[in-house]
Amino acid sequence: MDSTTSWGLYTVFVGGLGTLAIFSFLIKENPFYRFFEHLFIGIAAGLGPMLVVRDFLWPNIIEPMLGRTITVYPDGTTSAPYQPLYLLYLVPMLFGCLYYFIYSRRYSWLAKVVIGFTLGASGALAIRGFFGEVIPQITGSFKPLVVMDQGSFMLAESLNNILFVVTLLLVLNYFFFTFGREGSLQGKAAPLGRPLLMVCFGAFFGSTVMARLALLVERVQFIVIDWFAATKTLLGLG
Repeated sequence: MDSTTSWGLYTVFVGGLGTLAIFSFLIKENPFYRFFEHLFIGIAAGLGPMLVVRDFLWPNIIEPMLGRTITVYPDGTTSAPYQPLYLLYLVPMLFGCLYYFIYSRRYSWLAKVVIGFTLGASGALAIRGFFGEVIPQITGSFKPLVVMDQGSFMLAESLNNILFVVTLLLVLNYFFFTFGREGSLQGKAAPLGRPLLMVCFGAFFGSTVMARLALLVERVQFIVIDWFAATKTLLGLG
């Protein structure tokens, strides 16, 4: 057995132990579960910065700044001239380093500048993302009630759009409290939005359960097939 195969077997074996440890929480919380929980969080916390450096900082910032993306040919010519503007990356990098002044009592106010800038930028991006997500939903809700295709009436598409528009209006009316509902048509139609909301929430819940079951099936297959086989091989029973 070569080292690659041995490493693969040990990886599967430890992965199976971690899976059983996490599933042991279904019985009750125990030290076995807590150990692998903290191990997973630690690995995730260490892997995240490494992936940022490897996949973003190094290829997109560090290498262009150092000129490592430029190929030097044997005759001394280069594939592209060096761009000094890449050095401007140092400005936000040094500005971000001010965050570490949070450990200084005297200069901790410098860290607050970075935190305030980050919160402002994050808020602006959140607003931009909100409008980028909500506005298309609003415009997409304006559907034609009569769908025609090359002069022919499309019954199925028309019924689908009518059902969509009626559902949308009933749900919006359910949350509309500006005017009084007593004895009005709006008040009588408002309760119809509740079962439609329940159907929607049920669909969301069902899709969530299916996603979790898909993960569970994958883990069970891993334990029954891969982990049992790796364990028997390591114990010399295979």
